[in-house]
Amino acid sequence: MTTVLSHLAPDAMAALELPSDERDDFCKKDRWIGYERATQIMQQLDEVLLYPRTLRMPNVLIVGQSGNGKSAILKQFCDRHPVQITAAGDPVAPVLPISMPETPDEAEIWSEILWALGVSHGERDSTKVPKSNAKSVMKYANIRVLAIDEFNNLVYAGRRAADILALIKGISNDLKISIVAAGTQAAINALNSEPQMKSRFEPAALDRWRLDTTYLRFLASFERTLPLAEPSNLASRELAPLIYGIGGETIGGTVKLLKAAACKAIELQRECIDADVLKKANIVRRDGWDDVMRRI
Repeated sequence: MTTVLSHLAPDAMAALELPSDERDDFCKKDRWIGYERATQIMQQLDEVLLYPRTLRMPNVLIVGQSGNGKSAILKQFCDRHPVQITAAGDPVAPVLPISMPETPDEAEIWSEILWALGVSHGERDSTKVPKSNAKSVMKYANIRVLAIDEFNNLVYAGRRAADILALIKGISNDLKISIVAAGTQAAINALNSEPQMKSRFEPAALDRWRLDTTYLRFLASFERTLPLAEPSNLASRELAPLIYGIGGETIGGTVKLLKAAACKAIELQRECIDADVLKKANIVRRDGWDDVMRRI
């Protein structure tokens, strides 16, 4: 295939020349689509990163349904601000990404920070040792934002949740850094237990998707990333409602469907996604689990 195809982004156009199995792999890769709400939140996070060090640093909680793009936004933010080395050989890490452990406690939080900084340590050390080491290295690396994914795991901490929130508040106060967190609605429940800590966060909500112009623009943008030689017109009146009906109200469901559909089109030796390909794409809709339960 050598035809220049205007409906594709350059990397997707180049991928048309790949063997089918490699084109299939290309379709499955994660890619960033800067849709309107994601761009707004990214600007908000950039403002937090540039905020001068003050007694009370601004914090942001990206919150939404599971599968609605919270982690993708947080990862994109972190990838845009990677660790750099100064001319003197000192590390500068503007954003430090960690994940809230599944059953969090204070020791695990400090351990997560140390591993993220590449600092080996004994995980059985008393809390005081990793705490001291983590704070020293964070200060040395000039951390400005601590990014915490899966913040909703705080609800599994039980009585320890208040201690962990106090720990996070202490990091922000002592080092004059901001906290950017991402989680489901359960993250709000966790913050409700500590009103003072909740008041320090600004919510950045990811609303459920609707079949509107924003959704259609996203479909058109995503189509450019799929290495199919013919236009699919995903945002058309025929396909958009079908995609929305199968993919559901989260961006994750739509992306999962479109990746599967592109792979199915390649498998069937077709060069576009149509209604037939969408229906043959091998994914289980969210409400499809109800059907599974009825059948077993």
